[in-house]
Amino acid sequence: MPYDLLTYFEKRLADTKPVKKQKTAFITISRQTGCNATGIVIDLVKALKAEGAKWSYINKEILENAANKLRLNPSRINYIFEAAKKTHVDEIVAAFSSRYYKNDKVVRKTITEVIRHYAAEGNIIIVGRAGVATTSDMPGGLHLRFTAPYEWRLNSLKKRKEFQNKDLAAFIRMHDMKKRKLIESFYGNDLSEIQFDLTLNCAAFTRNQIISLITSAMKMKNLI
Repeated sequence: MPYDLLTYFEKRLADTKPVKKQKTAFITISRQTGCNATGIVIDLVKALKAEGAKWSYINKEILENAANKLRLNPSRINYIFEAAKKTHVDEIVAAFSSRYYKNDKVVRKTITEVIRHYAAEGNIIIVGRAGVATTSDMPGGLHLRFTAPYEWRLNSLKKRKEFQNKDLAAFIRMHDMKKRKLIESFYGNDLSEIQFDLTLNCAAFTRNQIISLITSAMKMKNLI
């Protein structure tokens, strides 16, 4: 009887136990200005729901939750996400002017705790906010980076009403710098040293293709 290789592999696959889904499953997204990560994420959440996987995403909620833990108005710690640092004079003035004064170290520690809490809860997509830097040592993560050529990002912003009266060249330059410095301030090293699992060129794929690539990567890493 001839050796049936197909039957052999079918039997092997049937005998193989299915790989269990990660107990903690989360995604972090870092992006260049103009790549519209939030729009992609909203559609990704819908696509995952259609496949029976319930996921959600967070962005500004991280700032609000960290501020609540510190008993501060979110505006008092937003400077961290603007990639700014307090000067010594700022520190002294703030210490005398607020009974709930917190220094940079305490604020960053609290933000890190909030992000890691969300990641540990699972089935969450963390958009920006240095998520990749603060969760890089946690299991079950898929770390994504959205990029695109400068001209593509410029044209992408031109199509959005809220940017019609802005100096887009200056806006892209400033916010790219802020995003890079934010990650580096939490990671402690240059952005180029951070290992992303998947870097996607938004100019090379349609939104649906990007979502398909992400869901495929999630399946490969047993996140869904």
